[in-house]
Amino acid sequence: MLSGYAGKIGWVNLNRRTTRVEALDESTAGDYLGGKALGAYLLYSHLKPNIDPYDPANMLIFITGPLTGTLFPAASRSAVITRSPMTGTILDSYAGGFFGPHLKRAGFDILIIVGKAKNPAYVLVEEGKIKIEEANHLWGLSTSDTETRLQEQHKKENSERISIAAIGPAGEKLVRFSNIVNKGRCYGRGGAGAVMGSKNLKAVVLRGNQTIRSRDEAGFKAVVDRCHKKIAAHPLVGKEGVFPKVGTMMTLDLTQETGTLPTRNWQENTSEHASDINADAFVKHIIQPQTCYACPIGCSRKTTAITNDREYVAAGPEYETMYSFGSNCDIKEPEVIIAADKICTDYGLDTISCGVVIGFAMECFEKGLITSNNTGGIDLTFGSGDALIGCLDLIGRREGIGQILAEGVKRASGQIEGSSGFAMHVKGLELPGYDPRGMKGQALTYAVADRGGCHLRSSTLKTEIIGIPRLYDRYAYDEKAGMVRELQLNNATYNCLIACLFGTFALSLEDYAEALSTLMDAPITVEELRSMGERALNLARLFNSREGFSRRDDTLPARLFSQAATRGPSKGEVVDRDAFEKMLVEYYQCMGWDKRTGQPTEEKLKELGLW
Repeated sequence: MLSGYAGKIGWVNLNRRTTRVEALDESTAGDYLGGKALGAYLLYSHLKPNIDPYDPANMLIFITGPLTGTLFPAASRSAVITRSPMTGTILDSYAGGFFGPHLKRAGFDILIIVGKAKNPAYVLVEEGKIKIEEANHLWGLSTSDTETRLQEQHKKENSERISIAAIGPAGEKLVRFSNIVNKGRCYGRGGAGAVMGSKNLKAVVLRGNQTIRSRDEAGFKAVVDRCHKKIAAHPLVGKEGVFPKVGTMMTLDLTQETGTLPTRNWQENTSEHASDINADAFVKHIIQPQTCYACPIGCSRKTTAITNDREYVAAGPEYETMYSFGSNCDIKEPEVIIAADKICTDYGLDTISCGVVIGFAMECFEKGLITSNNTGGIDLTFGSGDALIGCLDLIGRREGIGQILAEGVKRASGQIEGSSGFAMHVKGLELPGYDPRGMKGQALTYAVADRGGCHLRSSTLKTEIIGIPRLYDRYAYDEKAGMVRELQLNNATYNCLIACLFGTFALSLEDYAEALSTLMDAPITVEELRSMGERALNLARLFNSREGFSRRDDTLPARLFSQAATRGPSKGEVVDRDAFEKMLVEYYQCMGWDKRTGQPTEEKLKELGLW
């Protein structure tokens, strides 16, 4: 087997209560590497068309990359790949921490789960073997309580080597934007937790001691040491950089200063309370830094706060949570945002989607489209921390108005007359915290992202705000199609590896190519890596096309085309429809896709070996 891989795929059928182990095909691993490309290949190849995301036949794929479990820095992430209940698109969701390395230690590169258990169950993967265990005693528990129970249940001498991915009550109740949680790290966005809940699967438990060895140990160690030095010397992610100090919290000042911070359900893009909820405001709440396996950056941290006489300890918040519950809901108290973050983690709720759907409900309340009669007496006004917390509980339990909001903003707007014009989503996935009215490349990023409204497919914050590798005019449309394609290819490649995007501030694809070459003792080039990223993008597009998505779905919420902010640096800016359409056509041409349909051409598929 290729070095860097455990060499096994584990299959679990919950219907039949059967498991099997098969060898990972070397040629397939060579063609798709891991992560996004290999996961997309497996989903496209094995899942029949038009399978409902909640159908037992839907696949839940936990997958790693060749660097996962090695000492290469900032490469500990793993992915969950499935068909999304939020959007119906392919869903690839990533998380750091230790779950990915521990899947390798347990003897597997990939774990694929299908079917639906008759009663609540969890999957135990231990030293190359897989068991299906009863989980009635865990059903209804929070994600943190589930982890604690399972840790105690499986505690042995080396208990620190146990890793658990679990859903909370939100996943059990099929909240469409529920996620899967491992020690506060979340496979968020798109509803992988709801897919897991639809299978009556409460958790996956990993234990093992298998090590990943390099064919060229000395060469690989030399690359690892050099990459550590590059990270340590970088002004953003190095020891004195902003990421180790406050992580993504620093982003709020950037978006506020550039007029790209969505506020009050995207009615504005600067917040009057930005200084109350920026990184400086959260520093006093930090109690402990956190890092992922073999990562020197340490961009995350635990925080604590007291709200309504109750203490909350959260594994965050990250910038996206500060935006979604802060500026988007007009909340100015860091304590409320920390509480909301912790509540979401325990229920297993994606904080971006949850904050956006609550901000949407607050605007519905503001406009009189819903009243306190609909909210169970909650005064759902912008800026109310009590309303926010109360709404979170209703969503997590699917009670009252939470039944509607748990469906996500697209479906909720279909039930609340007059609200579709300010439902902030693309393809059914709520938008993250970067307003494209102030950074026009981001408009294209959202529109063409394969899992719906997502900034992690080709975030233009790097190019349009920070200026890496060069600064683009953020209000211009020219050159943005090629820029987005380049960012997409890079990010898709990193998601095949599976590498943390923060590490890529300091490291280049040349570094990853050299690491893989020494790990596998076989030369691999940057061009070959990018080809795998391009296969991933095209496979995802093929999957979505097969499920009924087309060019018409590559668009934006109506508000972004028609309603400008009334203050701040991006005052008066909208996304011009004609310029957007031109940018979209240019993007298709850059990708080798048909400019009329937006689908990959036969020539492109043949070029990539997908035809």
